[in-house]
Amino acid sequence: MMVVALEFEDEKKLEAAVQRLRQNLGVTGELAIKPLQGGRWRLTISSEKPLRESSLEKLGGRRVDL
Repeated sequence: MMVVALEFEDEKKLEAAVQRLRQNLGVTGELAIKPLQGGRWRLTISSEKPLRESSLEKLGGRRVDL
């Protein structure tokens, strides 16, 4: 299992990333969304299959350490 966290500056970018993960990349596993201070959002991806670094970069968020 692969776990990655991304932070987004706005909710629309977050929603686009979730849609891309589910529909385009076929990610199975858990997606956890958490609002942060200042209107930012954190998306934690627990994917059953490995995701390529290039796929993560296309999501548009900033990768953060857990």
